[in-house]
Amino acid sequence: MPTVYTDKIKEGITFKTFALNCARAFGACVEFRDEGGGGEVIPEVFHPSDYHLKCQDKAISELQMLNAMTPEECELAAYQHWLINENLRLTRLQEQSQLRQSYEAMLKQVNAWVPPTQDHMSLQEFMRSQIEEDLRFDCYESKSDQTPSVRLSGQYFRDLRRQKLTKDIQYHEREYAQEVERAKGRTAWMQALRNSL
Repeated sequence: MPTVYTDKIKEGITFKTFALNCARAFGACVEFRDEGGGGEVIPEVFHPSDYHLKCQDKAISELQMLNAMTPEECELAAYQHWLINENLRLTRLQEQSQLRQSYEAMLKQVNAWVPPTQDHMSLQEFMRSQIEEDLRFDCYESKSDQTPSVRLSGQYFRDLRRQKLTKDIQYHEREYAQEVERAKGRTAWMQALRNSL
């Protein structure tokens, strides 16, 4: 049975088209693996993704805004951050409690059910084990869920955000440089392949 790579051989494709079709299975071109069209879909030049540049720009903008904040604005930002986290924590606790109640109600029904035959007993045990396992994992309330969120002072909040944003900027700068090198390498790999054909 022909594969997506060999299917067109019967139609008389050239060696070059076959090689370019197969190149889609390799690292430089793997993102084109599932696309038809052979070598036509593979670009001459690979461009780096701008994802890390955008993330870096966003972090730089946020850092600039953070540095321009007054002490009062920092206090408000710290309060809003605390409020969002505290609401998320309380929502998570409520959802876990509701889920626990649902699981326990179903477990009660599973335990009360009388299997019609001996062969059905393993089904009951399986149903029970599924619920008990999910009770352990889905309804686990960590200490962080039980502990109210810590409200930071405006200055401490600003200092922590500065540290995080500085690390983010450095990380995305480094990752973008690596993305540029990967794009160059992919372009060189394809140029070498095309030149050999």
